[in-house]
Amino acid sequence: PTGATPYLSPTGKPVEAGTRGFWMDYPNINKLCEELGLDEDDVFTPFTNSSFYSPDGLEATAPVFSKTKLTDLIPKTFPIPEALLDA
Repeated sequence: PTGATPYLSPTGKPVEAGTRGFWMDYPNINKLCEELGLDEDDVFTPFTNSSFYSPDGLEATAPVFSKTKLTDLIPKTFPIPEALLDA
């Protein structure tokens, strides 16, 4: 994953192990939805896990948010730092 050793497919071709997909709040994606007449509520999910893999396997998962805020996923009894309240 450091780039020092090339990541190759089983047939020996170079593979870019980059992130693929698109997310809400990218102005070009919002504009495309508008131009195609797509309702963004039908296109984007509230959140889903984003998983990152290396040749060693799963490295990390993280939620990708849409309209859901981080604080919506944390129990109300858990103390939340002020800086995260609008996250």
